[in-house]
Amino acid sequence: MKFLICGIGSIGQRHYKNLQSLGHELALFREGGGANTPFIEKFLSEEKSAGREVKAYYNFQTAVDDFKPDAVFITNPNSKHIETALLAAKSGLNMFVEKPLSHNRRGIKELKALAEKKNLKIMIGYNLRWHPLLIKMKMMIEDGVIGQPICANIEMGENIEDWHPWEDYRQAYAAYKDGGGGAVLCFSHDIDYLYWFFGMPDKIHAVGGKITPLGGDAEDMVKALLEYKNNFIVSLHLDYWQRPPRRFFEIIGIKGRITWDYYAKNLTFVSRDNQISSVEHSVPDNFDRNDMFIDEARDFIDALENKKEVAIPLQEGINVLEISRKIKELIGF
Repeated sequence: MKFLICGIGSIGQRHYKNLQSLGHELALFREGGGANTPFIEKFLSEEKSAGREVKAYYNFQTAVDDFKPDAVFITNPNSKHIETALLAAKSGLNMFVEKPLSHNRRGIKELKALAEKKNLKIMIGYNLRWHPLLIKMKMMIEDGVIGQPICANIEMGENIEDWHPWEDYRQAYAAYKDGGGGAVLCFSHDIDYLYWFFGMPDKIHAVGGKITPLGGDAEDMVKALLEYKNNFIVSLHLDYWQRPPRRFFEIIGIKGRITWDYYAKNLTFVSRDNQISSVEHSVPDNFDRNDMFIDEARDFIDALENKKEVAIPLQEGINVLEISRKIKELIGF
């Protein structure tokens, strides 16, 4: 198939390389004249050295008319997602939109209407849904291993200075509100898997904001409390500050507790009645983080080829954005 990659930063390059490895034909849409950072120069140089042509367009309609893509991958900064998605939708193109769907609600109703009118497939890129231990965890919850869930705790903390060694984080969109940055949207993976497990909360409370000494003006530390039906409550912590990084998801039920630790690469179940002290599951020995990105791309392509529903449809991306926006609005961001 032919895919137009819209954005060639870190995630754009990842999708480009993965789709290339799967044997697809690719081109880039580079808005704004295509100025090259050293990171982009390195990518282009590596492709040239490997004898691979990188076809680039600087006008979206020209790219559509000349390259005739089967679908687009939207991998530019968060604040540009909907703008680019609307261009794709008006051209009748299916699309994969990297998370989050957007940084605000502008243009979303129009995108949804166009998608419904033109019967477009739109998938949102929350790759953690393909993590083998999260899949296992969801199955255990659905199978009643811990009984009725009572509460859950999520923590995601990672220092933004460590994200991309090749760039100063103060020059990246993730540190700024206008660019669609901030801990809530950039770590919305953790809001997405909560939504994936339990759906929309009934009530949300949140505190936080620009708290650490980091540069930028986006929120860098947030604590939220989400209330669901049946008195199920969730605490959520997101921050741009922690070293070493930490990500875990813990659910406590009437029969026990199950905890996923991303960095420890394990999933642990402990029963409340002491009949089982601990049962641990680990990621497969051959598991690589990039496997999740390849798997989500394969699922999207499978949906296109076999006319199936995508794994994470537009409405789910809208719902996760609604939770994220509510948290941001509660803290004034």
